[in-house]
Amino acid sequence: MEARGLKSSELVFFLLDAAILASSFLLWVIVRLGDLSEHNPEYYGHYLILFILVFVFWMSLSLFFSVHKVIAGVEIRNVLSSFYKMVFLHLSFISLIIFILKTSIYYSRIFLFLFILTYLLFGTILRFIWFRALRKYYLKGNGLKSIAIVGNGEQWERLSMELDKHPEYGYQIGKRFRILTDLPELSKEWEELWVVPDDLIEASVIADNWGIRLRLVPDLGVLGANRTRLSSIGNIPIVELRPEPLSNYFMSGLKRLFDIVISLIGLVLILSWVIPILGLLILINSKGTVFYSQIRIGTAGNNFKILKFRSMYSGVMDNIQAQENDNRITYLGRIIRRTHLDELPQLWNVFTGDMSLVGPRPHMLADHDVYTKAIKDYGIRHWVRPGITGLAQARGLTGSKNMELMGERIRTDIYYIENWSFILDLKIIVATLLGARKWI
Repeated sequence: MEARGLKSSELVFFLLDAAILASSFLLWVIVRLGDLSEHNPEYYGHYLILFILVFVFWMSLSLFFSVHKVIAGVEIRNVLSSFYKMVFLHLSFISLIIFILKTSIYYSRIFLFLFILTYLLFGTILRFIWFRALRKYYLKGNGLKSIAIVGNGEQWERLSMELDKHPEYGYQIGKRFRILTDLPELSKEWEELWVVPDDLIEASVIADNWGIRLRLVPDLGVLGANRTRLSSIGNIPIVELRPEPLSNYFMSGLKRLFDIVISLIGLVLILSWVIPILGLLILINSKGTVFYSQIRIGTAGNNFKILKFRSMYSGVMDNIQAQENDNRITYLGRIIRRTHLDELPQLWNVFTGDMSLVGPRPHMLADHDVYTKAIKDYGIRHWVRPGITGLAQARGLTGSKNMELMGERIRTDIYYIENWSFILDLKIIVATLLGARKWI
């Protein structure tokens, strides 16, 4: 949708973001290097050139990605996605220029890291504040576009609820008509006309005569997809169902990078000493191996071996999910299951790419076959890597194999896939660690 008319607010947004960028740069120059103009004029000249390059590239990329443009229907995930893309490319360009000019000896890597990290942090905070301010602005009825809607269908009720829930989209329904002939001959009450596909041709004539914009609103709710996206191949429009955010290479790359970094830290700082200590306790508690592996279903339905600390006696049936007071579980196994310490080796699965830190929990082969036949849309959960924890787990939807509860877990997994964001992953991780179900 086209930009709204808050040009002065966009300028304020731009200037605030520029102030954060400049402040982040200057703050860490002073903290890390002091007054360069007095103590080291040569370095002062290089950092002045870097400051100019930072601003030139930042301004160019911000205009290219329209990161300060107020768009009707904008969502915070899209705002942050554009921002993170800009920062990533910005850092890449600056690093490339420094490499080409062979001036890396003048620039502190710690300074560059702290500068970018500070700008990322406060730039993200600014966008959340901006988003809330935009919502409050539209809640007061300022700048809302009045639209006339025509036709029958459940999409209009859903549209009305969405616009009431998200005033930041910038629209309000002026009036609804059942059929096109109910429209007055000419009206300036509405800025746009929204219709169902059956009325498109006739409505296009009316909209052109009135000089207002026309929008088509098909009823895709019957397809069961919470999200759709319109793209095109040449001049042919294509409606994509369930356009999951992680189909974007940049977003999936960001998630994978986060998985690698955190899992590597966990392997080095946690498992390096937990394995010998807990491994010894496991061997003392019962005969068998330290680790336990089992085939689970991963991305695209492919099999992989999930790793855990062994919590059951060796030789018992392991293809049946554990129940409360299960006599297959050892004394120590009950403790590590209750504290989820048995899941820690899955950091290796994350590091190797079989799993992610956050995602739908992988099921056993036997359960997978049952759920595939019994639960609608079950296969969608395999569009992404399975996780050590997930949205369903953070909300406490675990344990029971009751089909009704399992259906709710699957719907929660699908919601996660359709609405993924980096912020959502962080919230799930924190909610899981703190057991704070109300957060998520």
